[in-house]
Amino acid sequence: MGGRDEPEAVGKKKVAGGIEKPELRVVEEKKDKDEDVEIDEENILANVEEMLEGFEWRNAGSSKGKGGAGSSDQIERRLLRELKALEEASIFAIIESDERVAAVVKDLDEAIAELDRMDQMISLYKTQLLTMSDDINHIEGQNRGLQVQTSNQRALVAELDRLLSTVNIPAEDLTILKKEPMESTQSIQRLETSAATLYKALLSTRDMGVGDMVVANERLAEYRERASQFCVRVLEFLAVMFKFQIDLMEKDSSRAIDKNKPSLPTHAKLEEYLGRYCGLMLFVKEVDYQRFQQICSAYYTAASDLHRKEMTELFAAYRKLSRKPTEDEQEASFTYQSVNAPTVLNKSAAGRKTKIGDVNKGGMPAHQTFSKLVEVIVKQIETEQAFIADFLHTFSSPLDPLMTFADYMDLESYFKQGAAAAMTGQQARFKDIRQSLDMIFGFMVTEFTTWIDSEIAKDGFQIVGILAVLDRAAARAESRRNDFLARVMQKQHQKASGLLEKICKEQIKAIEQTKLTLKKRKGVVPFMRVFPRFVDRIESQVLPSDDRLPTRKLVNDVYDRIVSSMLESLQQMAKMDGDAGAGEDSKDQLNYHVILIENMHHFLTTIGPKKIAPLKPSLDRARDLYDQNLNLYIKVVLRRPLSRLLDFFSGMEQLLRTTPANEVSLHGAYTKSSLKKTISSFDYKDLKKGMEALSKRIDKHFGDISNPSAENSEAVRTVWKACEEEMTRLIKEWAALIVRCFPDDKVAFDFGVEEVQSVFKKNVPQSAGSMS
Repeated sequence: MGGRDEPEAVGKKKVAGGIEKPELRVVEEKKDKDEDVEIDEENILANVEEMLEGFEWRNAGSSKGKGGAGSSDQIERRLLRELKALEEASIFAIIESDERVAAVVKDLDEAIAELDRMDQMISLYKTQLLTMSDDINHIEGQNRGLQVQTSNQRALVAELDRLLSTVNIPAEDLTILKKEPMESTQSIQRLETSAATLYKALLSTRDMGVGDMVVANERLAEYRERASQFCVRVLEFLAVMFKFQIDLMEKDSSRAIDKNKPSLPTHAKLEEYLGRYCGLMLFVKEVDYQRFQQICSAYYTAASDLHRKEMTELFAAYRKLSRKPTEDEQEASFTYQSVNAPTVLNKSAAGRKTKIGDVNKGGMPAHQTFSKLVEVIVKQIETEQAFIADFLHTFSSPLDPLMTFADYMDLESYFKQGAAAAMTGQQARFKDIRQSLDMIFGFMVTEFTTWIDSEIAKDGFQIVGILAVLDRAAARAESRRNDFLARVMQKQHQKASGLLEKICKEQIKAIEQTKLTLKKRKGVVPFMRVFPRFVDRIESQVLPSDDRLPTRKLVNDVYDRIVSSMLESLQQMAKMDGDAGAGEDSKDQLNYHVILIENMHHFLTTIGPKKIAPLKPSLDRARDLYDQNLNLYIKVVLRRPLSRLLDFFSGMEQLLRTTPANEVSLHGAYTKSSLKKTISSFDYKDLKKGMEALSKRIDKHFGDISNPSAENSEAVRTVWKACEEEMTRLIKEWAALIVRCFPDDKVAFDFGVEEVQSVFKKNVPQSAGSMS
């Protein structure tokens, strides 16, 4: 350890002292490169040897294994340290030996100080520059604001110029609006042109607004005042002109209503005269709505007075044209009862036609005159509706286009759009067409009611035709969107429906009263004879095209109620005169069947050919009653001559239900001898005798030999034919039973179907006439 540390100490020493000289010499050698080069090399070699000895190189070279490798690494490290120390020593020596180093260091210190001063100045400049940047941004922002303000001021100046030019109305136009007459067409056109200039000024300021501009507001207020003054001029002029023109029309004698062919005179001249003011009415309507309402009220009052006078005269003229019902028409009513009613009912058709013709010379039925009256009135109302829609610019529904003064004068699109926007949502302010017609024709409801009541008092049955006319007029009004006329017709229809209901109840009451007052119940009862005429009279007042109208339903309901009342009353009358539940061949039972057969036959033969669809259910009901009672009647009247045969063969039919046909003859009551005895009791002579008696009996029940009629004969022939058919059927059935039950026995009637038909043909009842 001691030997190893010693060379190390020696090396340090040499570094500290001994090596310093060779380093100085090296410096000196650099200064003087030509001196003693060989001596230095020897010295360097000597120093190297010393260094190697100090590092114990030999020991290191002789060592082996791990120890040798570690020594070499250690030597390398030492060499590096020494080399570094030498470099530091060399640098230090150079610095120490050169006097300029201090000057350089001084200069460097001064330079660093100057840099610090400069850095402070730069920081100050930077701070000042940042401050100046904010100022520049502020200035630039103000500059942009000034540019926008300048641009806005320029636009404002241009807009003010345009606004002032718009609201600047020539004094000439204002003078025209104030002083121009309104009578001539040329004056009206000049007024419309000047009004359009004022209208554009008012509309422009309304859309754009003038804010607090004193000059514009003053001028706008002046223009509004001028517009209001002009509207007052129009109101005063038209209010006077309405009355003046209508007075001229009323004094015109050529406009008098013709009493023979009443019609309303036309208002074309008045409409043409007032139609010139349509444009001015639009201006007043949009600018001063209060004055527009006053103009409308003035026109409604004047027009209502004119129409009232004309239509009152028209209603009176048509009232005189309608006639009272003829006697034949009165007989079509169930309430028509008099002492001579049976005689009246049996009058000849020729007599009735003659009388109807005579009466018709004096007028028409009320429903016909009412149809003509309504046609004239509807035409007049529709004409008036079209006129006030053009003149007063009313509308019948929100869907109708709403014209403005800008549209009428065909101004620029800007003004048309502005006017339309101003009018949107204000349609509720303007009186619609129905309200206008209410004010003009409000008196018509009373006139219609009075006229209908007076005509129904003369002839109640005309209510059906009047209802049909009202239905057709209401349907027409609805199709043409005339709400006022449709409403008037519907109100009258409701009142007339009440009158029809009243008349229907009166007719039913009269039918029910007949069953209590009629003493002679033979033949067709009066109300059955009246009903066909009742139907004819009703159907003559309605048209085939009226099937879908409410009147048709009302008439059908009347038919159903009256037919039900007739059938119920007839059955009660038959029960009062006869008894359907009485014994066979009783008089009461026959009378019951006879009454129903006669009346149902009359109903079917008179109503059936008319082919009225609503009466088909009633016809089916009557047909059932007729067939049922005819069958029962035939059975009753045939039983008298055929009672023994009916009982015998009826028993055989019952026996065949439980007994074979070949065993029927084994039964004691139906042996061959019983059969022969029964058949022999009714031979051909008995057949002729029985049918002769039957013919007289039917004549007694149905016929009226003293006063025969075609209808009566037809009923007798029908009954007689039914008896023949029933007799023929029975003979055929009985012959078939004999063959079935007694096939081997030659037992049969001594007459056949042909003989039966021959006997019936020879014994036709006298009241039936000849039968083909």
